[in-house]
Amino acid sequence: MKTNRVTQNLGLKIISLIFAIAVWLVVVNINDPNTSTSFYNVQVNIENADVITSQGKIYEILDDTDVVPKVTVYGPRSVLEGLDKTDIIANADMNNLSSVNTIAIEFTTTSNNSQISEIRGSIESVKVTIENRKTMQLVLETEITGAAPDGYVIGGVTTDQNLVRVTGPESVVDLVDSAVISVDVDALSGVTSDITTSATIHLYDAEGNEVSGSTLTRNPESVIATIKILPTKEVPLVFTASGTPADGYAMTGEIDAEPATVTIAGSNSTLSQITEIAIPEDALNVTGQSSDMTTEIDIADYLPSGTSLATNVSDGIITVTVHIEREVTKEITINSDSIKAINGPENLTCEIGSLGESFTISITGVQSAVSTLTAASVVEDFDVAVWMSEQGITELSEGNYGVELEFNLPEGVRLNETIEAGLIVSSESSEEENTTTE
Repeated sequence: MKTNRVTQNLGLKIISLIFAIAVWLVVVNINDPNTSTSFYNVQVNIENADVITSQGKIYEILDDTDVVPKVTVYGPRSVLEGLDKTDIIANADMNNLSSVNTIAIEFTTTSNNSQISEIRGSIESVKVTIENRKTMQLVLETEITGAAPDGYVIGGVTTDQNLVRVTGPESVVDLVDSAVISVDVDALSGVTSDITTSATIHLYDAEGNEVSGSTLTRNPESVIATIKILPTKEVPLVFTASGTPADGYAMTGEIDAEPATVTIAGSNSTLSQITEIAIPEDALNVTGQSSDMTTEIDIADYLPSGTSLATNVSDGIITVTVHIEREVTKEITINSDSIKAINGPENLTCEIGSLGESFTISITGVQSAVSTLTAASVVEDFDVAVWMSEQGITELSEGNYGVELEFNLPEGVRLNETIEAGLIVSSESSEEENTTTE
């Protein structure tokens, strides 16, 4: 019987084959062993986000789970040696959103993916929160810090846009109370002309805390702001009061203000024309008052056109006091020879009253003014030329004329009745004759 060589020693041959394969695997594994390598902070790509946004909703990643802290790749050393972080792909498909708002992360590589045995991430899913999208519109506010150089003031701020649209998750947008730009003038020290700069818009809640979020957007995100820098000028305040105090009382003529001057701002051409600020009399009506009247006035209501209040008055409010006193009556005796007749014709001599004649005048006014008056202080020269003009007299002749005397009385003091006296006009020749006769 003939022996089959193929089947002869079959068990030994099978054992040899298995051993050969094992040796081959050992050799291969020694030359290119399986190993692992790790990559850190791998960004997760969110796919099909429009599944959420098309419904008028918005999603937000929670706990920074869209970044995987550590990704470990397992495979042949020859394959892993050619990988870097950019070859690692981490995808989270919004179509796979779970009922607890998580999305499983799928890991792949850009090359040799079939030879990779396994990819593991330190986190396996992205956590999200989903809310209705909300948009609100705010008026842009401006916050100026710092101060203009001495002699100048910040005159205001204008922006190329004054409205801001804020969009984001409803719960976050509802926190937003204001949209503000901040400009630090100190950072632009020494500037004495208008400043134009770009300013980022910040969002704040009602308590002044900044509101932010990766899904919160502003449109626009920044604006061009122009800060007006204006020169200043200090000017006095001038007051006039109106009305009539109570019976037996009168204004003293003194009006005090605190402060008595204000600093205003405007263009150089405007300020050069302003020397004072006059407060109209209807702002200070003392009708029926029997004592000093103190009131507050908003000076901003009376600023000249093209100016604004600068720095030395808080909120534009000034305190004004109109002084009012009780009236008293006083009589003063005046000798006629103390009243001089002036500006008479050159060829004539003019005198008031006869030698030794006297007049008693009765005056009424506030006590502080009346008490200091004397005959010497109230006497006033009689101007013949002015009297002739008022009477229509072109040529004066000798004689005795009745005239009304005037007296030098301060504001708030009045003459109770007119005083008439004789204006004695004589020629120089008549005086000489009288002297010779005597």
